[in-house]
Amino acid sequence: MALRIAITAEPVPSHVSALDYVIGPALEQGHRVALHAPPMFRLEARRRGVEFHRAGSDWTCDPAVQQEASEIWKEYGNASFNRHVFGRLWPDQAERKARDLIAAWTRTRPDLVIAECSDLGAHLAARVLHLPLLAADNGLGPLLLELWDTDVVPALAPLHDRYGQDVPVLPPMLTPAPLPWFHAAPPPSAHAVRRTVASFRTAEPDRRGRASSSSRPLVYVSLGTLTTAMAGLRSVVGGAYREITAALSDIGCEAIVSAGRLAEDLHSADPRITVVEHAPQPALLHRADLFVTHGGRASLLDAVQGATPLLGMGVLADQPGNTAAFTRRGLGRALELTATRDEIAEAMTAVLGDPRHAAAMNTARTTLSRLPPLDIAQLYDHAQAPVRLG
Repeated sequence: MALRIAITAEPVPSHVSALDYVIGPALEQGHRVALHAPPMFRLEARRRGVEFHRAGSDWTCDPAVQQEASEIWKEYGNASFNRHVFGRLWPDQAERKARDLIAAWTRTRPDLVIAECSDLGAHLAARVLHLPLLAADNGLGPLLLELWDTDVVPALAPLHDRYGQDVPVLPPMLTPAPLPWFHAAPPPSAHAVRRTVASFRTAEPDRRGRASSSSRPLVYVSLGTLTTAMAGLRSVVGGAYREITAALSDIGCEAIVSAGRLAEDLHSADPRITVVEHAPQPALLHRADLFVTHGGRASLLDAVQGATPLLGMGVLADQPGNTAAFTRRGLGRALELTATRDEIAEAMTAVLGDPRHAAAMNTARTTLSRLPPLDIAQLYDHAQAPVRLG
């Protein structure tokens, strides 16, 4: 039976890509998929061949919002940043998103809603309309669980009261990775499913970053899309990119550095180092020897699928915790974002020179590939009577 599936996303540049493990299987299984998301994702919906319906705003692109969040991160640290963003800003935006979705889903009622785990307005709208609801973990699931009772529920409670709803609870959650990789205490209703990536993101890039005859290792560097888009973080992240490129030159490897909006200001006289604004990351990580990453969940899983050891330099939100967890599993090393070129060069050399990291990545890739495929019809049956998180 073909179902009408409503998928929702919040305005963070990488978040639709993070939902490909839901979008792709839903389309392949013959369901009608509609993406309900802010305007910034209209092109992403077209690329994936799904309907697009505007819901919510591109509020994360507001310079004032970015500046305030950046200043909190720089002055008070990542824990305060997380409480500000996920305990205040996200709940503050939930009402507008809920209104848009209630209107859309009243006109055309979906059979199943699969909302980002951080899309609090979508969770509310589905409950108001008594729609089967699942959450798709975009990487923020563990962080939301950590802040749920102390920060998120108190901020959301007045809005839920206005709509006649009970105390907010997270819906049952899908996640595209083994639960222990990111959850210290996995929620009982979470369900791990196989990860897929949109086909256009796996196209092989040009090979200018590495001559086919080169015996030097290839290092791929990306500190994420959000960190380079936030004006208040650019100076800090730009400094990290400069230390990384200097270290790359010191160790004499080939490198592709994907630096987003910082690319035009990031230059290297070393011909072995190519700086670009964007790169086809999943494809590159199938031939890179080392990945220097900010530690976003999607990037880490790209590394696992490419069996590429990593050097994690977590920036914000879940990223420092993610890189620490992967380091404990032997999948690479971690450094502070403020590490010097000498520290970075030493860590790169250590990871490249230790075959145990590559072996651990190969084992992780096998584990990831053995997760069960996502079955939309089965999920629909289960979602008729969702189990609440304990």
